[in-house]
Amino acid sequence: MLHIHNILIKYDALNGGCCKQTESEHSFFSYKQLHSYTRKMSGTDLFTFNTFGKRPMKEQVTPHKLSVLILVHKYQTLRLPTILHEGLMDDSLEEIVFTENEKRDFMTTILDLLQSSDIELKELRAKLHGVVKPVVLDFFFDKLKEIHDDGLQPIMKFFHDINDLVSHDSESKPFISKYSVLGFFFRRMILAFNKLSFSQVTELWAKIKHYYELCFPNNEPEADLAKSLTDSVMSLSGTGGPLTKSCLAQSFEGLQISENTVGGFYSQKQAEYFIAQQASLLHHNESKALSPRKLQDKITVILKANKDLAEAHFLSYLNSLRVKEYCTAIHNLYHYYDRNAKISSTSTTAKDKEDLSIRYAALNVAALHFRFGHHGEAMASLIESIHKAQEVNDHVCLQHALAWLQRFGQQGVAAMAHLIEKSITRSEDLSLPYLTSLGVQVLARHNAFVFEKPASVFEYLEYSDILNCQNFLTGMIQVSYTQKSALWHLFGKSELSSMSSLLVLNLDTIESGVSDNTELSCIALCNLAEKHAERGQYQIATDLLNHAKLRFPVDCVDSHHWMKSEQQINFDRMLNNRKWNLVEQAVINLRVVAEDESNLRNAIYLCEKGEATQAFNQLQKLLEDMKDTTDGKELDFQCRVLLAMSRLYINTGNHTTAIIHVLDCISKARSHHMNYFIAIASVQLAFIQYHMKLPEQALGLLERNMLPVLTNGSIYDQARTLYCYARVQVACARHSQQDKKSALLSAVSVMNLVIELFKKVEAHHRVKDGVYYQARLYNDLGYTAERNKCAHDFKQLDQQHPTLNQMSINAF
Repeated sequence: MLHIHNILIKYDALNGGCCKQTESEHSFFSYKQLHSYTRKMSGTDLFTFNTFGKRPMKEQVTPHKLSVLILVHKYQTLRLPTILHEGLMDDSLEEIVFTENEKRDFMTTILDLLQSSDIELKELRAKLHGVVKPVVLDFFFDKLKEIHDDGLQPIMKFFHDINDLVSHDSESKPFISKYSVLGFFFRRMILAFNKLSFSQVTELWAKIKHYYELCFPNNEPEADLAKSLTDSVMSLSGTGGPLTKSCLAQSFEGLQISENTVGGFYSQKQAEYFIAQQASLLHHNESKALSPRKLQDKITVILKANKDLAEAHFLSYLNSLRVKEYCTAIHNLYHYYDRNAKISSTSTTAKDKEDLSIRYAALNVAALHFRFGHHGEAMASLIESIHKAQEVNDHVCLQHALAWLQRFGQQGVAAMAHLIEKSITRSEDLSLPYLTSLGVQVLARHNAFVFEKPASVFEYLEYSDILNCQNFLTGMIQVSYTQKSALWHLFGKSELSSMSSLLVLNLDTIESGVSDNTELSCIALCNLAEKHAERGQYQIATDLLNHAKLRFPVDCVDSHHWMKSEQQINFDRMLNNRKWNLVEQAVINLRVVAEDESNLRNAIYLCEKGEATQAFNQLQKLLEDMKDTTDGKELDFQCRVLLAMSRLYINTGNHTTAIIHVLDCISKARSHHMNYFIAIASVQLAFIQYHMKLPEQALGLLERNMLPVLTNGSIYDQARTLYCYARVQVACARHSQQDKKSALLSAVSVMNLVIELFKKVEAHHRVKDGVYYQARLYNDLGYTAERNKCAHDFKQLDQQHPTLNQMSINAF
């Protein structure tokens, strides 16, 4: 499926801005209206990209390309001197033996030079150093110096000589196959050179002189030979039409560029390769692509030489999305489809090509609007695309539109499930495995939020995995494992969530020599970092985040994932350490990438700090905002807010009101099979029952719900649960007066584990609470020495981490 995004903009015509709007005008134009309006207003063909209405030359002989030709020619001459025909070289030269590694390195270097843009001779010399034999380099630079010193005759003779390398006659076989990569390059250069007039050849020689002197400045530049301005203009325009003022201006501008800028020219073949390479990198591994600024500079250079290259505008559109540049993105998207409608293949009529361009343009614009949050404009563009597709019965376009309609619609409702199922069935009929697999995964996600059992959800994902394997959809396999990781986390199975993330990172995704380094890998790394931080392994978590930073730099579009995880981990760690200034800084940093998460954690921070009123106001606002939310993906966040509100009431001693929020959390979690939230909320309810003098009920509730917390919970949650269990166990023994000493000894053993767990996550204030309670247990048992040791440890901890508010004493 196309990488589709969204946007609405005041559309300027391609030539001269024929369709202008003032800043106050915001009327919505369809793509078809804009296209027709600009053509009518201009009165000319908007797709004429040069002065005389014809395409520019696809290939030009440049100093860099001539250098590559000379290099290959000298390599062949020295490698096979006894086989070459007369006139190609001096018979006195001996054959030079090249090893297989030297041949491979030379050929890969030449391939790289053919595919990249023109570079200066100094940079070319640096690339060849250590790759090409010195004797070859000597002959190469001697030939360049000969051309520099002697003028046009060596150039003419050289092109005559290389013609024999790829010619095919009855007397000899060619030394470079005319159908190979080098053969095509040689033939294109020979044809381009043969089309040059005499004055154009002299202009080429002047460029070569300048090219050579930039690398070897000791040679004094000679006066430029006379050039024909008419021929120069013909070279730029590709035709022999009459001169105009614009032609003359373009001519002088082109001459100035050729004198001041040696490198940077892209032929059409080079431009197409560069665009395909960068587009693939943006899709598979953005960090290896050029930076947004450098890539845009390259695209500008490409469009100067290939103004009608539609793909360059689409690459510019993708580059704009990286930096979330709305206006530039919509501008380039329109330019791409305008040009693509005119220069696509001639297998269909012009009207069909135009309609095809319009409906897919509208579909891309719809997705672009959605990306930027313009839901009204996105739906309008999507409807336009659907109408255009229905007019010509384009079922493929309709299926893509239906897939986006699912995304635009309200999530978690029955009508959406029917729409998804219809899309899956139709995609199977049309043999669109990508859309079929995507639809199945969307349906699995939908069912996870509408009371379906986990087994049913993972059955759909298993069917998606089968489709992915049958059709080699590597990207969809990664999506499937990432979704499994998220769903296992939602259902409270942290180990299975971590395992799915590991599978994402260990998949063999190398394609055409490039391994996938997409958003899914960043999410998997962040998930593993958070899981390690929950276990108190902060150094491992930091290493994982540092690795994510290397793979997804700050200017990468997916970098916000590790930014969010880093601030969340910092918040939890600093909160346990009671370093309030760092906690507050983490909250501020988190607000940039996740505002709701920042607000929740700010409320938790205020609660721990003892500012109950501010914490209550923050949580109350979050609860009010959630009343209007029907999206199932927010359910886990809702449960966390309810638990935070319950803890606030517990810390302030209002246990009766806390019960309401705990029960609400349990109800939401049970309806959606979120077992971990059920367990941790039940433990919190048991803590409330303990404070309400109901230890027997609390003990039964704990014994039923401890296992999910101890097997899948964080170290901090495990310690809190065991702490609550020890206190409830002692309270039950005191209440029944049966086997009290055994219960106290068991509680002492549990508290040893609790203290160790709190130390792992650096929760020093909770360690102090555990030591204090253990001292009381030793006192009840009559173990004076152990009690005094605990009292001494408590005093030292209290000096380092003093208790600053009453709420910390009652905290769960």
